[in-house]
Amino acid sequence: MTDDLALIARRIIRGEAPQELESLALAYRELRETFNTKSQSWYYRALYRALAGVKPVRKGEWLVKGFRELGDSRPSYRVWLSNGKYKCECFYTRFGYTRERGICTHIAAVMLWRRQRTLSEFVDRRVREEDTR
Repeated sequence: MTDDLALIARRIIRGEAPQELESLALAYRELRETFNTKSQSWYYRALYRALAGVKPVRKGEWLVKGFRELGDSRPSYRVWLSNGKYKCECFYTRFGYTRERGICTHIAAVMLWRRQRTLSEFVDRRVREEDTR
């Protein structure tokens, strides 16, 4: 694992996000409110995956990098939207039924990534509008 990403993920969890990642920290706080019964480890893995990079494939489909250290057996996992619900390739692997009942951290990473982008675009637009006044 990249130590820098691990350190940043832990800082976000502690409420000490670097200023340039404040949008991800806000997305994380919103995720915690939505999934308030998840373990600290679950949030850490979701943040780590989001920091490592979510790659859009096409509308409604993303690739999330896999990490053996986080329990992954593949180099990447495809996440997609199907009838408004997230699906992940890990649902179709060993113990996938357990991940599907809850929500896997691959999907959580996509949710964080998408929300961070929305928040960042909002802030960027607001700053541009203020600059033109």
